[in-house]
Amino acid sequence: MTQSARRNAKVPSNEMTAMLIIFVATNAFLTYPRYISRNAYEAAWMEPVLSGALTLILFLIVEFLLRKYFRNLDIVEVSKEVFGRFGAGCVALLFSLYFLCSTAAVMREFTENVVSTVLPATPLIFVGAVFMFAVGYIAYAGIEGICRASFIFLPLLLVGLVAVCLMTMNWWHPYFLLPLWGTGVDRVFVGSFQYASIFANVLLLTIIYPHVHDTRATRRMGVVSISVSTCLLVALMLTYHMVFPPEETGKTTFALYRLARIIHMGPFFQRLESIFVFLWVTAATIRMSVTLWGAAYLLSKAFNWSSYRPAIPSLVLISFSMGMWADSWVQVIDLDGKYLLRWGWTVVFALPLVILLLGSTVRAIRRDRADEHDDNGGRMRRA
Repeated sequence: MTQSARRNAKVPSNEMTAMLIIFVATNAFLTYPRYISRNAYEAAWMEPVLSGALTLILFLIVEFLLRKYFRNLDIVEVSKEVFGRFGAGCVALLFSLYFLCSTAAVMREFTENVVSTVLPATPLIFVGAVFMFAVGYIAYAGIEGICRASFIFLPLLLVGLVAVCLMTMNWWHPYFLLPLWGTGVDRVFVGSFQYASIFANVLLLTIIYPHVHDTRATRRMGVVSISVSTCLLVALMLTYHMVFPPEETGKTTFALYRLARIIHMGPFFQRLESIFVFLWVTAATIRMSVTLWGAAYLLSKAFNWSSYRPAIPSLVLISFSMGMWADSWVQVIDLDGKYLLRWGWTVVFALPLVILLLGSTVRAIRRDRADEHDDNGGRMRRA
């Protein structure tokens, strides 16, 4: 299918909302709980609240700018108006590189999790290859296929996440959440800003905006997706910190797997982590398909390719090679925490907002000049 045909394809807002929820909520299975726990201790559950509130404000600002100045345009097309074709290509390359690094990090982390838990005798490279094949297949289907798969899978994921919280109730110790502000108000606010990059809704909105079926529902789509994903992260962090003391919460790499392992509700309800691993791997596959599709789509728009699909196999190999390049998963976690998590806000928040503000300024100036030209022409005709 050509690029112009893909451009006319529209996705219902409820499917887009499901995709955004899964994209953010999947971070609960990654290193995000580890880093915010090390930063805020008992108050780690507050950081998703503050990050979600910041994301919601920025999302509404970006949605307003897109609706007023750039209807049916994505971030690459806006960049062409501001920086020209060469500048837009550089912007697309930067976003694509971020998506590829994110895909590689998630692939390696989940592959290590699967091998160390349920498939210890399977070679790491084989599990990673199967993983990336599934990701490439879904990304090849396009944003419509990704969002439809997200809409079908979201109820199962919600049930699984809520079950992890409720089935560990016999291990809860609410006094583990005290003192209320943990390591201090300043640490909580700084951590909320540093690790807010998991809410990539702003960047994704600037990419998928031309594909939204009803742009009037975009604001509701953002409010619902950010609110639901924030509530899920807060519930999981509260559960995690009520089960384990704060000295241990920042040392565990896969927090939810550790929660699932302690589920014990009688002789017939224990060792259920294999079921939850299946749900988490499926969610990670959908998340990586979004970033892989985003990288291919941005490159195709920047360099005027007729379709993004031929780039998918190459990007799959690049992501797989980047994920397997590290010597160990510890190195991957450190790189993810130091760069993607801590500085990702510059890519998912700052850069899209700056581009849209510059683009709206350029369009407003052009509109004023056009109005002034029309006024001068009218005066000359009357004279």
